[in-house]
Amino acid sequence: MRMLSYDRTPGVYSQDCKLCHTPIRVSSTSWSTGLSTIPLISDRKKSKGYTMNSTFAWSFDEENVTATSTTNALTESPSYGLMVFLACVWIVVAVLGVVGNSTVILSVILSKLVQTSTNVLVINLSVADLLTSLSLPWTSVAMLSDGTWPLSTEVPCQIAAFLFHTGLGASLYNLALIALNRLVRLTRPLATYNRIFSPRKMACIVTFSWLVPIFVIVFPLTIGVGGLGYDVKHASCSDDDMHPRADEYNLAQTISFFPVPMATVLISYLAIHIYIRRHFREQLSRNKSRNSVKLDPSTARVTSTSSGEATAESKEGRGGQRKISRQQLRITKNLFVVFCAFMLCLSPYFIGMFFPLSDTVTLHASTIVIFNSCVNPVIYGAKHPQFKRVLRPMLRCRWEKIPKPSKALKAVLARRQQEDEV
Repeated sequence: MRMLSYDRTPGVYSQDCKLCHTPIRVSSTSWSTGLSTIPLISDRKKSKGYTMNSTFAWSFDEENVTATSTTNALTESPSYGLMVFLACVWIVVAVLGVVGNSTVILSVILSKLVQTSTNVLVINLSVADLLTSLSLPWTSVAMLSDGTWPLSTEVPCQIAAFLFHTGLGASLYNLALIALNRLVRLTRPLATYNRIFSPRKMACIVTFSWLVPIFVIVFPLTIGVGGLGYDVKHASCSDDDMHPRADEYNLAQTISFFPVPMATVLISYLAIHIYIRRHFREQLSRNKSRNSVKLDPSTARVTSTSSGEATAESKEGRGGQRKISRQQLRITKNLFVVFCAFMLCLSPYFIGMFFPLSDTVTLHASTIVIFNSCVNPVIYGAKHPQFKRVLRPMLRCRWEKIPKPSKALKAVLARRQQEDEV
């Protein structure tokens, strides 16, 4: 009854109806038969400005054929001016991310104050953000292209896509490991913490945080699932959404990167909150009961003894009577703020998982996502009780003011002093 033929006019198909002998022109956006809708890919080069989507619903009975046409609303593609502006934003974010994360990494080299087990994971997170920042300029190049990758080879775009997705996965696993580290540090004795997060085990933990995302990104490619490089659909260096098995690749990344790390972070910080709240509530009740005891010689001796026992229990760390360091609390709060900032930046991604977004909204949402690669150094410098003492003198180039200088910094300062004397 019906034949679908391709018209040589770009982006247009023709529907020949034998009964009415009238060619009907169908938009390249979609073609519907009443049972299913078949999407047809439009040329990105032709899609700037406005495009009209038309859908033909066909209903058949024994005697006649009727065709009804419904016209969808106009959809606006991002203008080239907007693409240029957002490409500049991506480049600025890349510069801030490279400079900020490099400064955080350098601070660990220059000061022993921040050379702790927890900060190993913080630096690992900075390395992941640094790799993500290095991939952003190539996506800016893709955004400014006219539907095709402008260079002769697509290898830079493929490397940028690999760095972006691997850095994102490593960031998620580092945030989960940081949350577990904080949970053990605050709720378990120091000896237990040192045993779990020993230098050798920390090396294994850091390796694990990178092997998982690398495996998730690389292994599907080896079996023909998904692809990395220039994404024609979104004009970016990312996973190729036009690949026949792109949905499987995206699903593999979503399942591997989000449920386990996110559940780990939420459960860990919730457990920390419950523990600290119970600890200070018990401490407050102990203080009230201690103040209500009458001061006489016999009770004074009992109070002194019980106080000594409480102090001993505090050091041993048994039964929730351990003393919690205020600095460790501030560090935990700062790292929780890092997690919240990360989730805030990724919120457009989660919204896009449940609600369809237009091309323009998707572009703005992607721009919000990349800010997670440059915001952490600002949080460390503003609130982290250890990093801010090191980062602030570094930003002012007052290297001699850096607390607990490392051997490398001491050597540099000594050489500078010798040069000044000469």
